[in-house]
Amino acid sequence: MKNNKSFDYEVKIGLFGSGGVGRSSIILKFTENKFNEEYSPLIDEQFSKIFNFNNEKITFLIFNSTPREEYGDYFPELCKQSNIFFLVYSITDKYSFNQILNYHYKRIKNILNVEDYPKILIGNKNDLTMKRVIKTKEGKELAKKINCKFIETSAKTGENINQLFYESFNLKIQNQNQNQNQNQNQNQMKKKKGKCLLM
Repeated sequence: MKNNKSFDYEVKIGLFGSGGVGRSSIILKFTENKFNEEYSPLIDEQFSKIFNFNNEKITFLIFNSTPREEYGDYFPELCKQSNIFFLVYSITDKYSFNQILNYHYKRIKNILNVEDYPKILIGNKNDLTMKRVIKTKEGKELAKKINCKFIETSAKTGENINQLFYESFNLKIQNQNQNQNQNQNQNQMKKKKGKCLLM
């Protein structure tokens, strides 16, 4: 899929989750390899990083949903810009976990057919094992319920952060190939129907 652009692939990630779950920290760790101990939500809403993976140049565009987007008219556009969704909760916060299904997933579903998009459920703050209230098993069960991949991360230690974005690239390619195969099958069916009508 080579072209004249400065990258081979582009992954557009919509990042959703309650306040304080570490969305900003995940972004900073991936894009700048930094971690801020103090809670400091990012003001900017869009971030990018170019990554070389298996001799392919991948551009990751990350759209972080801030309160302005969550409650404003821009929310539908934020969803439609994305071709993969990250749903983030903190393993130390039951409320943030419940909000994934009860709020964030439902809001996205109201905008588009989210079942057709690749998704990753992320249990962040995996370094805070003594404060854990959401078991790994619960995360896996929720991921199965909404048909998405599951991974636990720590923006502080960097655990699984790069792997998270590698996985998003793989899911994007899988989804893209699946859509292409479906389109090819549909075109073949149309051609067959056309031949039958002529006969």
